[in-house]
Amino acid sequence: MTTGVAADGGRPLQIAIVSQYFWPEDFRINELAIGLTERGHHVTVLTGLPNYPAGSFFKGYGWLGPWRELYFGVDVLRVPLTPRGKKSKIGLALNYLSFAAFACLLAPFRLRKKHDVVFVYQTSPVTVGYPALILGRLWKAPVFLWVLDLWPESLAASGLAVSGNAERIGRWLARPVYGKSDQVLSASAGFGDNIRRTAGRDVLVRHFPQWGAKVTGDGPAVYDAMPELPDGFKVMFTGNIGASQDLETILAAATALREKSDIHWVIVGDGHHLEWVKQHIIKQNLTQTVHCLGRHPSSSMPAFFAKADVLLATLRDEPAFALTVPAKIQSYLSASKPIVTAINGEVASIVRESGAGIAVPAGDAAALAAAVAHMAALPQLERDAMGLRGKSYFDANFVQDKLFDQLVVWFRQAVDLGSQSAETAASPRTGI
Repeated sequence: MTTGVAADGGRPLQIAIVSQYFWPEDFRINELAIGLTERGHHVTVLTGLPNYPAGSFFKGYGWLGPWRELYFGVDVLRVPLTPRGKKSKIGLALNYLSFAAFACLLAPFRLRKKHDVVFVYQTSPVTVGYPALILGRLWKAPVFLWVLDLWPESLAASGLAVSGNAERIGRWLARPVYGKSDQVLSASAGFGDNIRRTAGRDVLVRHFPQWGAKVTGDGPAVYDAMPELPDGFKVMFTGNIGASQDLETILAAATALREKSDIHWVIVGDGHHLEWVKQHIIKQNLTQTVHCLGRHPSSSMPAFFAKADVLLATLRDEPAFALTVPAKIQSYLSASKPIVTAINGEVASIVRESGAGIAVPAGDAAALAAAVAHMAALPQLERDAMGLRGKSYFDANFVQDKLFDQLVVWFRQAVDLGSQSAETAASPRTGI
């Protein structure tokens, strides 16, 4: 609940968040909205009807709403959209465009009260920025764009843009969103040049990374629905299972180590590529060493991490992914466990700089197999030391509370600057 004074001693801000995805969908923006509310600010989220990742509306949601809900003090306003469906590029395009169209049309009516700041959670699609720009112009409020998926680069890397025309359209859609936002926040330190190039001007880009899971309590993480895990050395992959995550390389590495029956590959997550993974496990006779545990809530991940010996992350060998830092990397670092990655660029730099594990080239199954075999052969004390180095790096760079407080500082600076500009414009002109 907001009061007359925010946690930092200033007045509570009215913050509008525009995000196609929000609770009960499982995204980092849920935590940010709650964190800002807990700091004494009033947060309103403009979002769609939940349908990710299943592709159909969640139970209790449909074409009749509900259109307004309260989530831990956050005011949630929803607009219609077409559900994304499964394995359909046309369905996904309709999902993206329908949210942007309905949000642009309805935003001025759903959010009648003027807000101080507009914050955009820009995963794909970039079109989520359009309703935010409308609200920013309407309220004369600064628009902060948090770029997690770099357009059009991620569009091409994920396989959605199969032609040069599609990539040009993606760039055309991204240019006004990147170029007209007042401040662009980059989830990866490597996004800046690409953002400016797409924007067509020297926009202000600040690094605002994702954070790890917030762990409460001093005891071990507990998850009542924890499935039975195999005995032996557990290499754990968590998160979305799609084409971008390059499960092909993981399964090729598992095949190379198939005779090492004490090494187990544990896959926790869901996605449109999961059925292919399951079929490949059977086809390659990997059922004894590769285990798919399905989707579990993000709040349960610390309990899964605690059971792992090594945490694993992979992405395809694409230029855009070399610039990307998936949110799981921060969570892995926070878990005090050693990490193995097959991701180029920024992620490899983090793993090497932190000393938290081993980074091999994206798509290199032989190198991944060798890294896992090396990890399994190391003494436990050496793996523990890697995990502790990763946790120290996390504490210095990715702690949730520090990042949220920094964001509020940027919000206040932008609001104060806007107020000063308005006062200057309103003051009478003087001259000879």
